Amino acid sequence: MTAPQATSVECNARTHVLRDVSDGVSWELWLRSPTAEQRGLLAGLWAGDADSDYARHRLIPSGEQWLMFNLGPPQKVLDAEGAGPAGLYRGGMIAGLQNRPLTFESVFRHPRVVTARLLPPGALALFGGLPLLDLANRVIDLESVLGTRSGVERLRQRLMEAADLGMAMDLVEDWLTTRFRAGPKLHPVTRIALHSVWQQRGAVRVEALARDLGVSARYLNALFQRQVGVSAKSLVRILRFERALDVLDRIGPRDLVQLAHDCGYYDQSHLNRDFRELAGLTPTEYVERVFIGPGWREIGG
Repeated sequence: MTAPQATSVECNARTHVLRDVSDGVSWELWLRSPTAEQRGLLAGLWAGDADSDYARHRLIPSGEQWLMFNLGPPQKVLDAEGAGPAGLYRGGMIAGLQNRPLTFESVFRHPRVVTARLLPPGALALFGGLPLLDLANRVIDLESVLGTRSGVERLRQRLMEAADLGMAMDLVEDWLTTRFRAGPKLHPVTRIALHSVWQQRGAVRVEALARDLGVSARYLNALFQRQVGVSAKSLVRILRFERALDVLDRIGPRDLVQLAHDCGYYDQSHLNRDFRELAGLTPTEYVERVFIGPGWREIGG
């Protein structure tokens, strides 16, 4: 569940670097928490570099959108089982809010990326109020969404010229700050409901939440689809699943019946169903594949 062989270096209060060399392959992973201004808009940034011929990792639904800049060779994106049409992305790309797992494959030597983990308010601001449902369950070339005047390719060239991945993350942070400040804010109903859903890690009933806010569940779900990317009900499910992953990361699959109960599932079969649909893995398989770092979770394969 962890990688004790990796060397961890704290560059500053917000940035950790993990490095390792094993079987002749060297890699580094930079993890950065958001600035005070970007909290609530950004979950954090990560950047990775590996001197390898092949790398593969799985993105599972988390309530985040991943904005990724390729600084090395292009990457394939396909579903978690390797089926379906593969997209090949050479520059910047955005993985909208997902309710199914995706697999990222680097099939050419020396993959190198910088990624921002956007929260819904940050995604809404970044994309200028674009209905986020248009990005959901898709991976799209970033410049095709923002347009050539957004400076995406110019930024990527500067990232490629940066002295290290820390400096590259600095550039991405500055670019995001400018767009966040200029972008629209959430509708007040969306903002209050989203805060409640996130704070309670999905332990809410959408109908009751809508009633408390003086709107219908249908209206609330429509707001979420437009400004978050999925319905309120879908986000509740994703965050409840994230809560179960957090528990598994701490204790492992010792008592899945108790885990299901503690995380708000009706029974273990409902927990297992979410693992199959959202991660493409059983709880035991998840524990065997997960890599945990400071504020970081990565699933290999």
